[in-house]
Amino acid sequence: MRIRWQDQFKEDFKSLEKHLKDPIPFKKALNKAVTLLQTGKNLSRSFPVNRLIKRGEGWFYCYLTSDIVMIYKIPGKTVKLIAMGRINEMYDR
Repeated sequence: MRIRWQDQFKEDFKSLEKHLKDPIPFKKALNKAVTLLQTGKNLSRSFPVNRLIKRGEGWFYCYLTSDIVMIYKIPGKTVKLIAMGRINEMYDR
């Protein structure tokens, strides 16, 4: 599958990387999740994944760590990485 990073996702990544005390576990989890999505493997075997029903078909969120969530959409053979952040911050988005 093709991966597309939205601008908001890039901003969120930079912000998390800057503010986390130890960003290495977060980066490893993100890399693993993106690799699984890109290769079409089942992401839910490694990470908790849920649907975002209110947003419509193809929308999901995934816990990269216990408190960091990634929002993404799968329209066809593309994965759009939309946003990510701490779970308490994501409720407002």
